[in-house]
Amino acid sequence: MASEDYAVLRARALLAVSRWTQQDYADAVRAHDELEEPGKEMSTVEAHELRKRFRTLPESMPGTGVVDGARRAMFAGGHLDRPSGPARRMYSLAYLALVRFDQALTGNRQCLDAAISLWRSCLEAWEAAGEAERSAFGTEIHSVDFSLAAALGTRYKLNREFLVHPDPPVRPDTVRADLEAAFRAVERGTARLQSHGGGSNPQLQAVKAHLVSLKYADMPAGPASRSEMCAAIAELDEIPYAPPGDTTGARSTWLGTRILLAHALSGPGARISDLRRAEEVLLGFLDAPDLTEESLIAAAQLSLATARMLLADSTGDERYRPLAQDAFEHSYLTGARSNLRTAWDAATQQAGWARRDGHRLEAARAYAAAFRVLPVLTHTQITRADKESALAMAADVLPMCARELANSSAVEDRIEAVLALEGARGVLLAEGLGLRAGSVAGRTAPRPSSAVEGGARTAQAIADLTRELDGLRRQELARPPGTEWKGAARMAACQRQLALVHARSRDGSDEAASPDWQEIVTLAGDAPLVYLTVSRDGGAALVVTGEECRRTGPVPVDLPALTVDVVKRLLDRLHEAEVLQDRQKSPKYGRTRGQLARDVVNDLWAQVMQPIANVLADCERAVLLPGGLLGMLPLHAAGTCASKRVDKWRFLLETTALSYAPHAAALRSAAHSRQAITRLTFVHPAPTPAHGASPPPLNVAAELSGVKSARPTGVTMTEIEPEEVSRARLLDALRTTDVLHFTGHGDVNSSNPLGSGLHLGGDARLKVRDLLAAHEVRAMFAVLSACGTAVTGDALPDEVVGLPAALIQAGLRGIVATQWMCFDDFTAPLMTEFYRCWLGGAHPSVALARAQATVLRQGLLVNPFAWATFAYTGA
Repeated sequence: MASEDYAVLRARALLAVSRWTQQDYADAVRAHDELEEPGKEMSTVEAHELRKRFRTLPESMPGTGVVDGARRAMFAGGHLDRPSGPARRMYSLAYLALVRFDQALTGNRQCLDAAISLWRSCLEAWEAAGEAERSAFGTEIHSVDFSLAAALGTRYKLNREFLVHPDPPVRPDTVRADLEAAFRAVERGTARLQSHGGGSNPQLQAVKAHLVSLKYADMPAGPASRSEMCAAIAELDEIPYAPPGDTTGARSTWLGTRILLAHALSGPGARISDLRRAEEVLLGFLDAPDLTEESLIAAAQLSLATARMLLADSTGDERYRPLAQDAFEHSYLTGARSNLRTAWDAATQQAGWARRDGHRLEAARAYAAAFRVLPVLTHTQITRADKESALAMAADVLPMCARELANSSAVEDRIEAVLALEGARGVLLAEGLGLRAGSVAGRTAPRPSSAVEGGARTAQAIADLTRELDGLRRQELARPPGTEWKGAARMAACQRQLALVHARSRDGSDEAASPDWQEIVTLAGDAPLVYLTVSRDGGAALVVTGEECRRTGPVPVDLPALTVDVVKRLLDRLHEAEVLQDRQKSPKYGRTRGQLARDVVNDLWAQVMQPIANVLADCERAVLLPGGLLGMLPLHAAGTCASKRVDKWRFLLETTALSYAPHAAALRSAAHSRQAITRLTFVHPAPTPAHGASPPPLNVAAELSGVKSARPTGVTMTEIEPEEVSRARLLDALRTTDVLHFTGHGDVNSSNPLGSGLHLGGDARLKVRDLLAAHEVRAMFAVLSACGTAVTGDALPDEVVGLPAALIQAGLRGIVATQWMCFDDFTAPLMTEFYRCWLGGAHPSVALARAQATVLRQGLLVNPFAWATFAYTGA
């Protein structure tokens, strides 16, 4: 159903309701704004009737924001009910632009661009209109100029953040052009206002102050900037006070300009007296009796926090710092309920101040709060450019944040580290795959019950958090006077989580939500989850062993020797091993391929997996959740193999089978299908010209024979002949089989994971983007017996995008893939043993570990480089 058709039906249903609730009013506004599309000569009957209904509502029903005031004035004046013509079109464009601009304040860049385009269209319509039409719109045209200037200033401010990136998505001259155009719009609007006999105009004063503060934000304080800023402050001071209850929009304008006044007072070169005045203005604003718009409250609290931090720096009075921290926290909580971008800004700015002052743990806690917002924030932001700043920061500081929290003695900090890793990696995966966070194609695409399940999950989360908060408040009140209360950190965490649950419910982003701590513990019930992170200063692991962690938090494992440089050196050894021939020594390391592989798994045991194994305590299997470069290393094969005697070698997989997952949310999605395996499809394309005409790249006959020999009764096996292999045939196989076994060639584009894929013969390839577009996927598992099919992207420090993650996103439960090349003679015996164990009832990760241990101990595949390339990802 088209959105307009839905809006018509929704409008009719609302018009049939005799008495509207506040929610009905909000629904009616949304329906009306969808019906009032730009370019239409006339409104629909439903839109016209909704406006009539709006005019009869009590003043207490509509909101108190700037847009609500403008909407009331527009509807009361009947401007959208004018006869068809240029005047009505200009009013419609101006109204819709204001609506889009209001929507853009939640962080939606597409709506901001739409608002600018609509205001410019309105100005073009004015230029093309005759005198009579201009006269009908004459009192509004200057307001269009001022509104356009405000929107251009807002876009300039957002785009300016990108210019600090090494490869910004926007050109510097394009960014500056917006600010220059904004000042021209102000000059044009001022001239129009004066030609109509207008005097002091609050909107003009507010916009000018906003633009001046932007103009000088990055410039050192000086006489010129200070003089212009003082002039802007003086103009803002002249805006007349509007009392509560005002219905003309003057009250909303006055409230909005208070924040701009505080910004101007806190600008470059601000004096202590200015900063104190800014604090006074903001406190007065927050005490306004009719201030109910939470997005404005969040913005004011953020400005108050900034002013207080500047006061602490300027005066040396440390009493301002806890007051600033309190304002940051209030801004975050209120922003999470109303404007997620403000919540993000509050947390990241608080972290920035703490990091500057050397308070690493405090900075980590603030960054973790920001990462909790990230999944929902990116769900509401539509364009890629709008996400770049947040994603870059997430990728840059996430490892530092997680390690700092992991090493904290507080349970809440360690839980926050897990939640930060979970949320940020989920967003990085979704964005890397070109999806909205949480969206899953194929079998896990929206099911009829998903909305009901999401609503029930949200209601349960709200009830649980509310109950816990009530208990914490009772503890706080019952504590003896003068004693320290240890529940403050947990109470703050509960308040943040409750605000985010409400935000997800409001924005319809339940599918985007990362699992909370309780769900992560539940997911660890099948197998312990091991979160791994590596930073420039060292690494850390957080082990969630199951139910016992629900109250005690994850078990921390400090990995001080594991740095980004160490990981890069280990990967370089593996890459060197790949290009060597058998028994050839590396010119760089003086070691053979087998010796380099053994060096890597030895180092992985000593520097990473040995302390983790002590926590796992010989459990049958566990799931590793590494990110970025760390995920390219064979952590599952870690062991001691320095001895010349193979019988002295020991590997962790002989006691604990290790699988991989990009994050726990992937396990949640992958675990939906638990039905028995009844169909297996074997695919082996003809060799491509790039890999030679003959013989086949792998010993296909031996591998196929091994798979057949392991096939138990009840499993039907289908073989797709080489000449029949095509992209369409493979996608069809995913819809009809339970297991897809592919033997051939794969290639990995680590800088663009969406371009990675499988060679299907000739020039045909099945790419990651094809898998993501697949629908109605039946397949539960895939075995990719091809080179490098488990390699992830390396564009971001915490990248998790690769073929296995894409297949899980498409709906599969688990994937066996390779981290580097695989060999003709070695793969067949490994696959034979794997299928024998797996189809005999073992978990696929356990079956793969047993198969690798078997071929090692039987002497079939001794060196880790031959067997450790295979790894299992999924549930």
